[in-house]
Amino acid sequence: MNCGADSTNNSDQYYGPAAYRPQSIPDQPVQQQNSNHSTLGRSTSFRLPWGSTHDVITPLLMERTPPKALRHIEKNGNLLRARGFQGEFNHECIRFARLAWRSRVINLLEVGGKMVAVILTPFVLITYLMFVYLLAPAETWFSVLQGFLPAIFWTIGFPASAWLCARVIFKLFPGWCVKNGKGPEWELNRRTGMVTQWHYSRKLPFRKQIAPQIIQAPFYEFDGWVLAGADRFGPRFDFVLCHRYQKLIVRIGDDLLSWHRFPDMCYAFWDFIQNYMDVTRPLPDIPALEAYRHLDPVTADHDRRNKRSARHWRDMDDRTFDQKVRQMFSDIKRINIEKRPNLMAKKVRYAHMTPEDMLAYGRGSRQSRQRRAKSGLKKEPIRSVPSD
Repeated sequence: MNCGADSTNNSDQYYGPAAYRPQSIPDQPVQQQNSNHSTLGRSTSFRLPWGSTHDVITPLLMERTPPKALRHIEKNGNLLRARGFQGEFNHECIRFARLAWRSRVINLLEVGGKMVAVILTPFVLITYLMFVYLLAPAETWFSVLQGFLPAIFWTIGFPASAWLCARVIFKLFPGWCVKNGKGPEWELNRRTGMVTQWHYSRKLPFRKQIAPQIIQAPFYEFDGWVLAGADRFGPRFDFVLCHRYQKLIVRIGDDLLSWHRFPDMCYAFWDFIQNYMDVTRPLPDIPALEAYRHLDPVTADHDRRNKRSARHWRDMDDRTFDQKVRQMFSDIKRINIEKRPNLMAKKVRYAHMTPEDMLAYGRGSRQSRQRRAKSGLKKEPIRSVPSD
């Protein structure tokens, strides 16, 4: 599944009419009510302002594609793409799709088994040596080891076996292990400026799967929200996109970021999404997008004028990359999103105005404010796209 048509060097023809351009957002209808209020109200949620973005990305996404991983893909190819995986992260779109259950189980056994075995091995070894020291000379090291065998099996042997089995299965049957799930769930398309969400009906036994409902709306009709909650370990924050006029929530944070103990990562991700969708500026300079930068007209022109190396990330050593990740943490800490004016408030009158909205609302022209105050702009329903 392609994100769009073939690339072209003409940026005016390459990007769609609804592509996100911050300086060319059309006036929006008045928001009479927040259709997602019932869902957002279940937690302490707050809306994030548009504009004044920083060049940041969450370190978690940055670390998923370190330089050595990019070089491995360049040399051996992308197995997921070879198997027709429907998820994408490139110059045209970010599309989220899940693998089938068996693929996720095998991945969980490999990653989880390795993590548990590596973490617990030093603790078991230290505990064993302490018992050998404390029980000597009444007990020999071998007799203590015999008593430790059950603990060693459950703490190290079992997770290590799961890791080894999953690794062997993946090596022998990679095609069987990598299988698509039911299909894509959501997409942010830089080229068209549209946000798409797929809704699947529950699959019943002995019944043919019904085609999913596909819903689309322009990116500038969504707002970024932080959902704040708490569990027994403390506060937790999650990022979602909410449509301004219809009951539609895209849970991007759950799928790409999981939740965080501090809201800073949600702020950084909101800045990253705005920068990615903004076709008046180049793609964010991150490892995962480096191989596609020459395919985006605005980015290619920017790199040519600034003489950016096409292999900036791929040729980077591990130590330098680690420094870049640490620097990104520092950059995120400097984000002061609470004091930003919400530039979208120049184009829309929200049902519930925030201080950030009021900062920007007064900056628009008198004519613009009058147009927003009138109800002449009718909200259009989000598009339901017929599925193939």
